[in-house]
Amino acid sequence: MDGPDGRWSTFHVEVGGQTVRLLPSTSASAGSSTWVVIDEGCTVANPNLTNCNNERGYLFHRNESSSWSTRRLFGEGLYSLNIFVEGYLGLTGNAYYGFDTINLGLTGSGLPTVQGQVIAGFGTNDFWLGTLGLSPYPFNFTDLDDPQPSLLSTLRNQSLIPSLSWAYTAGAQYKNPPVLGSLTLGGYDTTRFTPNNVSFPFGADFSRDLLVKLRSISYDTFGSPPLLTSEIDIFLDSAVTQMWLPVNVCQQFEKAFNLTWNATAELYLLDEDTHSALLSRNPIFTFTIANGSNSADGTVDIVLPYSAFDLNITQPYVNTETRYFPLKQAQNSSQFALGRVFLQEAYVVADYGHRNFSVSQALFPQTNVEQNIVAIHTPNYKAGDDRPDGLSGGSIAGIVGAAVVVLVSIIAATIWFKRRSTRKVKISTEQTRHDTDEKDNTAAQGISELDHGDTAVQEADGWHGYKPELEVNDGSSGRHELPTPVKMHEVAGHLPVELEAPLR
Repeated sequence: MDGPDGRWSTFHVEVGGQTVRLLPSTSASAGSSTWVVIDEGCTVANPNLTNCNNERGYLFHRNESSSWSTRRLFGEGLYSLNIFVEGYLGLTGNAYYGFDTINLGLTGSGLPTVQGQVIAGFGTNDFWLGTLGLSPYPFNFTDLDDPQPSLLSTLRNQSLIPSLSWAYTAGAQYKNPPVLGSLTLGGYDTTRFTPNNVSFPFGADFSRDLLVKLRSISYDTFGSPPLLTSEIDIFLDSAVTQMWLPVNVCQQFEKAFNLTWNATAELYLLDEDTHSALLSRNPIFTFTIANGSNSADGTVDIVLPYSAFDLNITQPYVNTETRYFPLKQAQNSSQFALGRVFLQEAYVVADYGHRNFSVSQALFPQTNVEQNIVAIHTPNYKAGDDRPDGLSGGSIAGIVGAAVVVLVSIIAATIWFKRRSTRKVKISTEQTRHDTDEKDNTAAQGISELDHGDTAVQEADGWHGYKPELEVNDGSSGRHELPTPVKMHEVAGHLPVELEAPLR
């Protein structure tokens, strides 16, 4: 498990032949490229941090990659990070952009390798670990009229996955034994969630596609008032850690659980007495989300134990490791977000082909429970559609992402089909299952930790005109109501490639 603000499942990915540990990024804008930490993330931003290379999920060295290219990019590829939504949270930074080869796994795993992918090498501490972008939208450099396809689109365009879709849950290190995260590209794992009949349309603003109505937040103490009583629109974003909620809601948390806001750290830091009291009470929280504002609209309850919020935070965010409650004060509606903390107990399936997504209660099966990976296909897919130009086979590969220092173990099995169905790539830090029917080299310029500077070129946060050819997405707008697996008309074809991460 990785991270200074929690223990998060990461995945082993090779970029330019170099192994890095990455978090999945569901953000439509930030997720349109793959992010890696470069030398400046340690030498400039954290010169005194022991074992910095490992703490940041391994560093990527551009000069050691024979496939690294900055073709046609301005100023050695130094641009502002593409963080449209995350910028509202005060997060910022620059990165050296370029193009390189990505292998979804370790050498010899047999998992897909794609060339010429947009890579952002950053050093800022606003984002600690690198990320594997899941956005279907192309990346557009402001000085080039040439949108670059995202990783997800490339995989689909090369028939390596059956659709523009993914399924993700962040895992739960607090379980006994710890449960790793699960990421599936082109499908979902039915063993990893409790199905429901609620589907969510993608948000009108493509950059905030995973938008839901948060109806209420309550906890299980008898007679306790709800922590949130007025519905808000809130964005699901794995690119950030904490829950960003309105100030008045945070104040309700403060009253209910004796939390104290530390204005300097901008965190709810816990002393031992408060922590002990919370452990003793062991509250269970229920987040009720809906796909509309009417009382008749479908709702889903996501239940989180206090242990999901029982986290530690350390350098570079605080000098000494301490306990904290992962809640942040949002100053306006543009900051409302549910990050990876929420995704520990939620399983999201995004289907960009059918323009919908689902949110379900995550399940945590024992390691001896066999995964059940289900493919999501494009809207025009027909069962039995055998085309001579289709792939001769699909594959299921389990790639274990490195959440820890231990090297990932790779589980791969190939299943051959005669259908046109293309392969799905499943990346799972533990076991992935989703039950959805349709579902810097700054030294060159002396730039400190790739901060914003006059030499950094602002870049576009996506391309509104992009229309994914495969409209299947497990996570946001969709007609697929995430019914039970037996009803999934999207099922078929080849099973996804799966990455799983071992505990560190």
